[in-house]
Amino acid sequence: MVQNLKKFLLGLICGITVTASTAVYASDTIQAYLFPVRYQINGEIKGMEKDYSTLNYNGHVYVPIRFITENLGAFVDYNDRNTEIKVNYFPAGMDLLTDNKYPNIHFGIIDLYLDGGYTGIWGLLSLNDMKESVKKEYTINFKLNFYDKNNDLIGSALGSSKSGSSAEKQTISNGEIKYAAAGEVGDFSKYNNVKFEIIDFEEQK
Repeated sequence: MVQNLKKFLLGLICGITVTASTAVYASDTIQAYLFPVRYQINGEIKGMEKDYSTLNYNGHVYVPIRFITENLGAFVDYNDRNTEIKVNYFPAGMDLLTDNKYPNIHFGIIDLYLDGGYTGIWGLLSLNDMKESVKKEYTINFKLNFYDKNNDLIGSALGSSKSGSSAEKQTISNGEIKYAAAGEVGDFSKYNNVKFEIIDFEEQK
């Protein structure tokens, strides 16, 4: 299944408008041209694997979305159940929280909201630098500790890699960035700083 998705994504393309030669089409078919272009990202030339191609169609250049997003530090996946392309990335300037005991796991808060007497947190959880030759799945349980300006603990919220949206899988793999949620009774909205603590990190067999 994973290999099939990878093959699909290798061929998946997204479009950006540039000045280029015009492609022609007839009835229900299209004609596109291979476009020999060089990619430079943040001043660095990026070589593209032979499995990827850049196309020109009707004055637009279509680029491999996996190649582009991964070189920008994002994560891309395809959901064949609802034909949806998912791209997750840490926005520029986001504070990434890390437990020093697990330097390869990061969490960034996207939203903190109050619901009655409950504080909910939405964020992005990532796992990287596992240096594995075989893709493995893990579950991560964590805690967010919120402190006031005097560094006194206001409260703690529990979260997990299992707590994304209902469409999310329950685990996280190496190189993935996924939505995760945390929450607890209490008002942590006026916190001054927050610390990220891993409670459990377990490989799924």
